[in-house]
Amino acid sequence: MSQANDLKQALINPAPRLLDLVNAEGVAVCLEDEITLVGTTPTLEQVRALLQWAEMQLPRFNAPLFHTDSLPKLYAAAEPFKDSASGVLLLQISQVRRYTIIWFRQEVLQTVNWAGDPNAALNVAENGSITLSPRKSFERWQEVVRFTSLPWKTCELENALDLRSAIVGVVLKKADELAKVNRELENSIRELDSFAYAASHDLKEPLRGIHNYSNLLLKGYSDILDESGKARLRTLTRLTRRMESLIDALLKFSRLGQTELYLQPTDLNSILHQVIEELRLSHPDLQTEFRIPRPLPTFHCDSILIQEVLMNLVSNAVKYNDKPHQWVEIGFIEADRTQKIINKTLFSPSPHPLTSSFPHPLTFYVRDNGIGIRDRHLNSVFRLFKRLHEQHLYGGGTGAGLTIAKKIIERHGGQIWIESCYGEGSTFYFTLN
Repeated sequence: MSQANDLKQALINPAPRLLDLVNAEGVAVCLEDEITLVGTTPTLEQVRALLQWAEMQLPRFNAPLFHTDSLPKLYAAAEPFKDSASGVLLLQISQVRRYTIIWFRQEVLQTVNWAGDPNAALNVAENGSITLSPRKSFERWQEVVRFTSLPWKTCELENALDLRSAIVGVVLKKADELAKVNRELENSIRELDSFAYAASHDLKEPLRGIHNYSNLLLKGYSDILDESGKARLRTLTRLTRRMESLIDALLKFSRLGQTELYLQPTDLNSILHQVIEELRLSHPDLQTEFRIPRPLPTFHCDSILIQEVLMNLVSNAVKYNDKPHQWVEIGFIEADRTQKIINKTLFSPSPHPLTSSFPHPLTFYVRDNGIGIRDRHLNSVFRLFKRLHEQHLYGGGTGAGLTIAKKIIERHGGQIWIESCYGEGSTFYFTLN
């Protein structure tokens, strides 16, 4: 097991090894919600029900082990599968991770043979005295025991507990190795953030010099340069401004991994109104309708960073919109509706799909009726400097805004994802923890 990457495969391959450990005919390896059946066992549904019942019995024994050789007598629902599971040995490896192994033994019709009816060997006299006499009948007296398996031996129970100790030891070793890798990864990330910050900061000085000298050439030598030379210098100054914008974005992104969050109760309505007001001031001809179905709640967060998230999402909703009547809606939904949205969302920027155990009580959203995003691009919009359009379209930009927004949300312990219909609009959802 210590050499294997998959605990389940290490346990069940080869199958006889786990069965022979306690002399069983079948076994169910239950790792979280995944159950693997080996040998002669009840059905998967029957095992799930049995597991739920058996886990309730463990507290009575104050031990990680539960066993019986007459399961149907304790658990009436086991009678239909008595042939495969009259005897059960349950080993709870972990309560936190719900790791459990259940061994099964088949029903054995145990026959107790007597040399005749033992009561027939007794004679009772008229005065009530009892004397022994030869048996009058040598017919075999049979008593059949049903719903019973062979009993579990002490050594078999000890083997199960030894297996538990071995698994716990392997898991702890793997956890230590993973913790070490995580620490090394965290150190590497911090070093990379520091390098990105230092490199970006140092790049700005020579870049600013190139930009200033290009402008000086345009002003001081305009009567000497022909139109081609002037055009090239103007291109050079434009490219330096573009480079400076990218460096600023990289600096901002690298700082997010280094600075501490300043968490405080924050009125999200106030932040949102500041964002909308700033957009109106910077775009005097803005005709977008801003919809706020109900007041936003007060939330414990870093107000400056969350304002940047809202500014990025709302400004993108305004920017990427070519409809005659443009609107942007900002609101929030509760956990039950959040789960329905997650269940139908096909794309998420996170490596794994969002699961049914969604922990966040509120989910915020920014919805628009803009140009939308094609399905094949939904997972790439959060990548650093990733643009889906040419630089001159939709007001330009560095392609770092959504990456920074995602980083801010993740630093708050939340997640961000997107739903979109190309040509009809997009909805960005995010949570704060």
